[in-house]
Amino acid sequence: MTENEMRDRYDVVVVGGGAAGLSGAMALGRSKRSVLVIDAGEPRNAPADHAHNYLGREGVNPLELLEIGRAEVAAYGVEVLADRVVGLSGGIDDFLVTTAGGRRVRARRILVTGGVVDELPDVPGLAERWGKDVLHCPYCHGWEVRDRPIAVLATMPMSAHHGLLFRQLSDDVVMVVHDGVQIPEEEMEKLGAIGVRFAHGTPREVVVDGDVLVGLRLADGSILERDAIVVATQPHVRADFLGPLGIEPKPFEMNGATYGSVIEVEPSGATVVPGIFAAGNATDIAMILIASAAHGVRVGAWINADMANADAAKAVVERRDGFFERPAWEERYSGDKVWSGRVNVQLAAEAPSLAPGRALDIGCGEGGDAIWLASQGWDVTAVDFADAALARTTKHAEEAGVADRIETRRVDVRTFEPAGETWDLVTSHFFHLPDGGMPDVVRRLASAVAPGGTLLVVGHHPEDLATGLRHGHNTFMFTPEELLPAVPDGFEVEVCEARPRTQAHPHTGEEIAVADSVLMVRRAG
Repeated sequence: MTENEMRDRYDVVVVGGGAAGLSGAMALGRSKRSVLVIDAGEPRNAPADHAHNYLGREGVNPLELLEIGRAEVAAYGVEVLADRVVGLSGGIDDFLVTTAGGRRVRARRILVTGGVVDELPDVPGLAERWGKDVLHCPYCHGWEVRDRPIAVLATMPMSAHHGLLFRQLSDDVVMVVHDGVQIPEEEMEKLGAIGVRFAHGTPREVVVDGDVLVGLRLADGSILERDAIVVATQPHVRADFLGPLGIEPKPFEMNGATYGSVIEVEPSGATVVPGIFAAGNATDIAMILIASAAHGVRVGAWINADMANADAAKAVVERRDGFFERPAWEERYSGDKVWSGRVNVQLAAEAPSLAPGRALDIGCGEGGDAIWLASQGWDVTAVDFADAALARTTKHAEEAGVADRIETRRVDVRTFEPAGETWDLVTSHFFHLPDGGMPDVVRRLASAVAPGGTLLVVGHHPEDLATGLRHGHNTFMFTPEELLPAVPDGFEVEVCEARPRTQAHPHTGEEIAVADSVLMVRRAG
């Protein structure tokens, strides 16, 4: 894919195209995320001819491994750009990434996996042999120098650990202890006991013959002939673009010693800045290649889960904003018929015991309850905040021959104030608000009840969640007991219970058990 074909916005931008970066990109790409990997082409293991302990790819050339990886992630739509990140700004869901080549792309999340550089001791000729016969990891390259003469440069007290591990691989190991370095006595004793020899003083240089390592010129001028030199590097993560956002590399400590610097992360790979993650050697210098790849997959999965959760939370907000606002209901009542047109069960059960008078029907919808009340001799004020609903109520009332008993009004019950007007029956059936909004509605409705009048509030009970019928509505439902504190003084509670009934499942037609939350209170006369 050419630079011009690349998009301007991604779910994730991965900084660094090594094993951790490509593995994280793989996990994200396979989750159908749009991913851009920006790689400066400076993998930490580039000087090495072979990579080891990578199951299934043992002995593979590191650059060949990355080439294979790029082809594999491309199969899942991941894009790779050869460039360097020089700027990062913005915040979660809207980061702006700037590259040295002038690319500017936006991303919801950032995964940093590159920028690790090994700092070697200042011994002339050492850096030139790095990755060839100057080694640092017994697990990565120790087998290749087994049974050969090895020098371990002791540049810090913890270098004794290197001596211990490489002695397993060779009978001829010499620890060259740099000036000013003190190896703990107990470590010296252990190393001596297993046959490790010591030379003291910072070596002068690495000696080669053509392109063949001869050994080390020691502090006294003599040459220690060796086939391999082991050194503890100081890996540092270089990610200057993170600084302006408040992320600075921290010293990496292990066994009381400091080894270079890393980006501090949570177990999920999250940094201190929301939306920015890191993985691989950028977070832990002790990770060998396969561990970095595994960490990249893990953090990539965390990022995907983080975005999935954020997407779901956003959908909840949008659903609520739409479900409880007028435009959604105008649209709903402008299409096919929504309700059965029959009276709600609990209204039919309670209203016959009441003397007909004036009734206020909250959320009248298509008029089923209002028309039934009118047919029972009530004068009904049918209210809804959707004009389309009121139009249907009027039409259905005319068809039922009770239009003269029904008045419609556009009212948003969330801000309803009766202004002194009262009704003998105020009824609300299956009107719901999220996050505990119903008690305030009950207070408003109670103020509209005439002396001696009745307030009947019916809603879906939370037990219905078990049926799957109300899936996704768990914050909307209420128990009748939750409404009681909103009932003003001067009202007597007549019903406060969950009433079981059956209802046909809308998809299967099967009769299922549900429960209605029923609260009925009477105002003193």
